[in-house]
Amino acid sequence: MKKKIFVIVGDNLGLSRDQIDYEDLEIIKFPTIVDGKEYRESEEYNANWLISKFEKENVVAKSSTLPQKDIVDAIERNYRNHDLIIHVVMSSGLSSASWKVAENVRKQYEDVIPIINVDSRQAANGVGSVLLGIIDIIKNNDDLSTEEIEKLCQQVVENTCTYYVFPDLNYLYKGGRIGRAQSLMGSLLHIIPIVGMMGDDPEGIVSSLGKGRTFKQVNNQIINLIKKKMEEKSASKIKRAVFLSGYGEKNKDVAEELIEKVKALPCDDFVLGKAGLVDAVYCGPGAYGVSILL
Repeated sequence: MKKKIFVIVGDNLGLSRDQIDYEDLEIIKFPTIVDGKEYRESEEYNANWLISKFEKENVVAKSSTLPQKDIVDAIERNYRNHDLIIHVVMSSGLSSASWKVAENVRKQYEDVIPIINVDSRQAANGVGSVLLGIIDIIKNNDDLSTEEIEKLCQQVVENTCTYYVFPDLNYLYKGGRIGRAQSLMGSLLHIIPIVGMMGDDPEGIVSSLGKGRTFKQVNNQIINLIKKKMEEKSASKIKRAVFLSGYGEKNKDVAEELIEKVKALPCDDFVLGKAGLVDAVYCGPGAYGVSILL
């Protein structure tokens, strides 16, 4: 008998709810702190709102981990009608607190309902890419044990790779995602850095992958990095690519250029994601990137 599975994910996933074709899902909103005041994603408070404040007011922003109460409330509303819960968590390498909260909740319910916490080793659209891959597993497989589902989820994680162009790494630094020396790389050398999160890296951290003097150079490098990863994993095609941009008006043209380059690769599914409030904290104006599932 096929398990009825409920899925939980935070809203730092680079997707809107209507882009996720799965009913038994709850997206929990991360608290975002802007100049000391807490906000959650809404029609008014969104990525463009925060990017505008960055550009015009030089505000300071950060995010907080998902409140444990919000996760528990989601489980309480749904566990009686499900056999299993999967919680897709942002990379523990970026937020050990998020992973700790998820594990606390899992232990709290271990005698009530099994919970699989999936360390996505990703952020933003990388989390969304992992989520969509896990939903594919749920839809396409019957009669799997919890252990088999967990193993397949891990395969999705390890085959998900994300490539970002962040014109200003200072936003990642202010958010505690990278060190000061790494954040200075672009500004001091007048280069455009390429950073990424590789699902086959157990550390799940933001890594420097390349650099260029022009956006055309970095876009070409990203395509070459994707081709290299495909060759490394003996993948003849990309199962899904999730693209993310929309952090203000800056760099729209070069982001669209990368979209077209990725679309030219052998790829089964292409998703144009949606920038969110919480990921705008770390991306900053003009950022863009693509996450691939091989």
